[in-house]
Amino acid sequence: MFHIDKSQKQPIYMQLYEKIRDSIINGQLQEDEKLPSKRHLGDYLSVSQTTVENAYAQLIDEGYIYSKQRSGFFVSAIDTLPLIPQQRVSSVSPIRRVETQPLSRYSFQLGAIDKAHFPFEQFRKYAKEAFDTLQDTLIESGDVQGDFMLRQQISQYLFHSRGVETTPEQVIIASSTEQLLSIITDLLPENHSFILEDPIYPQVPQLLSRKHISYRFVPVCHDGLHVEHIDQYDDNIVYITPSHQFPIGVTMTLQNRIKLLKWASQHPERYIIEDDYDSEFRYEGKPIPALQSLDKAERVIYVSTFSKSIAPSIRIAYAVLPRHLAKLYQNKINIEGGTVPRHTQYIVSRFMESNQFERHLNRMRKIYRQKRDVLIEYFSQYPTLCQINGAQTGMHFVVTIQNGLNEQTCMARFKAHDIDVQPLSQYLFQHHNTTPQFVIGFGGIPMEDIEAHATQLLKSLEINESS
Repeated sequence: MFHIDKSQKQPIYMQLYEKIRDSIINGQLQEDEKLPSKRHLGDYLSVSQTTVENAYAQLIDEGYIYSKQRSGFFVSAIDTLPLIPQQRVSSVSPIRRVETQPLSRYSFQLGAIDKAHFPFEQFRKYAKEAFDTLQDTLIESGDVQGDFMLRQQISQYLFHSRGVETTPEQVIIASSTEQLLSIITDLLPENHSFILEDPIYPQVPQLLSRKHISYRFVPVCHDGLHVEHIDQYDDNIVYITPSHQFPIGVTMTLQNRIKLLKWASQHPERYIIEDDYDSEFRYEGKPIPALQSLDKAERVIYVSTFSKSIAPSIRIAYAVLPRHLAKLYQNKINIEGGTVPRHTQYIVSRFMESNQFERHLNRMRKIYRQKRDVLIEYFSQYPTLCQINGAQTGMHFVVTIQNGLNEQTCMARFKAHDIDVQPLSQYLFQHHNTTPQFVIGFGGIPMEDIEAHATQLLKSLEINESS
């Protein structure tokens, strides 16, 4: 911390004396704090021990420090310091701790999971393996693409659960969907431009804007994105959530999927980025295969995460690249990657390898379905008040308010009733609705609190409530 400028005319010992003195006055060196020995400080600053000794002697004479025989040099007590002119004292403002805003009592938070059923026991077991066993390879940087063991487990899981045909060599691991999208945009043809669903997760257009990539929005219909909306533009990349559109929850029909794949296959620089959001949790009908499983022209880039299926804090997202893009990724120099800690990758790969992941998903699917059913049962009792959409899959659905209140009034009532819920308008960019709609996330609500949450939300919307 003591910078010495040997080019100055001022003697080096005086520079060192002033640096230490000012650090004591400003409180950077505390009372009774031990200073480095003369030898250590001399070696560190590349000056002689005599220089350090002269600086320390001056500080002792003025009462800034004191020495103990065979112990070293220490900062003097504050009340023994000589008076210093006021202008010498640093005017640095104290650091204020930013307090996290507490959640509302009735929180329909998106992205939250059921914490009571997190597989702590299994994660402790595999964490113990990762750290207690001599896993010396895990402390190395590892493959920028992600550990092979985890990529292998993801490949097998995607084939059995989503029909995705891939090899570990096509899978890349990152810490978020946003990072994956950043990587993918570096692999796409030059001068590419995006078509985005409206509504959409805001972080997607935000990332494209930061990377100066052009994009436009097209509306999502009741059966997903329509190719007719895409054909009128020259953009070559479509970002889509076909299995459970975020946030309105519709599922893209097979007819529209086939049309979109045909559109992508008509030009070598067209691609579809399939974000398989919330696909693990489908409650009605047969599981719908991923769009990638229908792709024979290798135009689909598949993206997903473990944020819902395990936990948001795991910070593992993954993408399946077409083989030609995977080869391009592997040959790229200085491309992003390698951001997920290897011990975390090991824990998740062991969790999957032991079939505990599948059991966990089956268990959580039942729990989330129970929560969803309770909410739907309550809301369905008031058909003139609200309408439910997009509840077949995932951990949220959309409620449309039909009692004549506008969005602003609804939000004011929610706040008055200590309710936290997001309006759909927060995810809309161009195609807005006049009827207020809200996205109801239920994953993080404890089962015993579901009824109270539903009751409070309905109570806040009663027409005889004061506005």
